[in-house]
Amino acid sequence: MELLQLKYFLTVAKLEHITKAAQELHIAQPALSRTIHRLEEDLGVPLFDRKGRQIRLNPFGKAFEAKAKAAIHLLEEGRREIEDLSGLKQGRIHLAIMNMEQVREPLQTFLAEHREVNLQMFQLSMEDFENLETKREVDFYLTSLPIHQEGFSEIPLIREKLYLAVPHGHKYANRKAINLSEVSAEPFVGYKENSPLRIMNDDLCAQAGFRPKMVCETEDPANIAGLVRSGFGVAIVGGCKSGEELDLVKLPIEDLAGERIFRIIWREDRYLSQAAIAFRGFIVNYFKDEETIGNAVRKALMLR
Repeated sequence: MELLQLKYFLTVAKLEHITKAAQELHIAQPALSRTIHRLEEDLGVPLFDRKGRQIRLNPFGKAFEAKAKAAIHLLEEGRREIEDLSGLKQGRIHLAIMNMEQVREPLQTFLAEHREVNLQMFQLSMEDFENLETKREVDFYLTSLPIHQEGFSEIPLIREKLYLAVPHGHKYANRKAINLSEVSAEPFVGYKENSPLRIMNDDLCAQAGFRPKMVCETEDPANIAGLVRSGFGVAIVGGCKSGEELDLVKLPIEDLAGERIFRIIWREDRYLSQAAIAFRGFIVNYFKDEETIGNAVRKALMLR
């Protein structure tokens, strides 16, 4: 059994399509089919059910997929550990991020100080949270959504106050603060359904006793501010930018759950490279050190 066979098998298992897998792997389809066939011969059982052009993992394949993923993960960690021991600094850090607004400035600062480091980032979705075992390559999760699973550690970074954003001239624009229950009849704009922040905002509304009437959905925080300014509806927003910057009125939410804890989370059994450990220390110290944070950001984020 060869490492290349495992990588090819996992690609076919993921796509469940030989032609698409061959295209992703940049090899000829017949060569990929022969490799999978040899792997099945080595194991003595078929790994896929084949019907015409359709190919699906069978029970043998599903069991083998879990072990193959674990093997690839262990080999990758071994490579990273050897790089550290031999003094090689590839400087690759894999980050899963919920919202870039909270970490854009510290990431820029870290990269300016560690030019040899390469940050590989992807946007978190609810599917990612529900399938954490498929994301074993992630060094750190930077998120306001907690991970309620064993085997993870976390450090809180900031407590972000939540606000209700309304346009200038809105009937609540002159208020000093507000309870969410007061705006249960208002139209809302916000993130797309099933996105982590949307789910958290919907939960806040549920705690206040109502389901928000969504009239516009988007993936871009800037679009949310623009929709509120244009009078489409109100929105729950964080404290990364002030009302003056957004040209909106931001009313502090007085409900008990009117804040989010932004945290860094990592898997306890994952080997962390020197670059990853340096990043974790930097990001924790960055949010602890008020001198590092600009005055506007310090006012917006209620650090504790």
